[in-house]
Amino acid sequence: MGDVGGPARPGAPLPTFRWEQIRPHNLPGDKWLVIERRVYDISRWAQRHPGGSRLIGHHGAEDATDAFHAFHQDLNFVRKFLQPLLIGELAPEEPSQDGPQNVQLLEDFRALRQAAEDMKLFEAKPAFFALLLGHILAMEVLAWLTIYLFGPGWVPSTLAALVLATSQAQCWCLQHDLGHTSVFRKSQWNHVAQQFVMGQLKGFSAHWWNFRHFQHHAKPNIFHKDPDVTVAPVFLLGESSVEYGKKKRRYLPYNHQHLYFFLIGPPLLTLVNFEVENLAYMLVCMQWTDLLWAASFYSRFFLCYVPFYGLPGVLLLFVAVRVLESHWFVWITQMNHIPKEIGHEKHRDWASSQLAATCNVEPSLFIDWFSGHLNFQIEHHLFPTMPRHNYHKVAPLVRSLCAKHGIEYQSKPLFSAFADIVYSLKESGQLWLDAYLHQ
Repeated sequence: MGDVGGPARPGAPLPTFRWEQIRPHNLPGDKWLVIERRVYDISRWAQRHPGGSRLIGHHGAEDATDAFHAFHQDLNFVRKFLQPLLIGELAPEEPSQDGPQNVQLLEDFRALRQAAEDMKLFEAKPAFFALLLGHILAMEVLAWLTIYLFGPGWVPSTLAALVLATSQAQCWCLQHDLGHTSVFRKSQWNHVAQQFVMGQLKGFSAHWWNFRHFQHHAKPNIFHKDPDVTVAPVFLLGESSVEYGKKKRRYLPYNHQHLYFFLIGPPLLTLVNFEVENLAYMLVCMQWTDLLWAASFYSRFFLCYVPFYGLPGVLLLFVAVRVLESHWFVWITQMNHIPKEIGHEKHRDWASSQLAATCNVEPSLFIDWFSGHLNFQIEHHLFPTMPRHNYHKVAPLVRSLCAKHGIEYQSKPLFSAFADIVYSLKESGQLWLDAYLHQ
């Protein structure tokens, strides 16, 4: 039985480890994880992980097999990087997953994934994504032509702002596809295209987005691992509501958070939070290429519209577009997660973790386009590298899997999903108030 981690010697029998030996190795600078029953010491290599050290570190002392398959396209290529990190394997009597597990669910989910691969559902249609990029570029041109032909009056400016906000919203969707490497076969092509869409068309950093978004996918709705729900002390979600109440913490009137959400949530997320966080990330992490891409966006935007508006007018147009797209972003991205279970790490298997944190919105041609197919959030979280135009094909298989194992497969109308965000905030605020007053 293995006692000390160290690189496995070629040709020598692999040391074996029990989960009780692996669990302590989940500390900064001391990280082990398990993939396909093999134990890897990623302590020193985590900083070089392309997805970031936090992403891989969130799986410390866990079985990361399904996450490994979910995030990577070319597994054989990635395994070359794992080989030098190999220190042993799980002892034969040890289960593949530590802690609570549903062995049959794991087996069925992996069989479902294999079925999706056999159906070629991980293969993208180039024409689909070319059309998406084309209609984004067309909207950018249309907005400029509106001002050029009709002048910078209130009506043309309002129309142009709406068109630009729609273009920006669709850019979020397309760069999201590219970030998940679901467009091109080669990862590098996806990364370059994402930098163009995110940088030149939006003015943001692709690396910043991937840094926070991949964590969200790895551990959805888990405090301190998913940045999207680590929003205290501004908003209290899930288990944090009772915790803050018991500790008598009252930084804001949380029992009214469903009301002030309308003032600082949808209007300001992209304009304030994302702009500041994005710039700070590029400077602190020295992402100079991303900074140049972002600068090219602002240069183009101001050069296009300063002749019509002057500097103050362009700034007002920019703010209007960001506020409009921010509304879209918040409602579309949070409708699938905020109403679901939110709390601390439960160390569930991949499928259980994703299913507990996601729900769908009923599809239609408009909603599919409007949401960037994020209305198929369950399928997207189970298979993040799957091209979105195939979600509707795998959805019946996922629904059958959930039915077999008694797991709720929730799909709701669009406006019900929007309303559930507000209801969830109100419920969390009430839980905080009850705990605050009665503890």
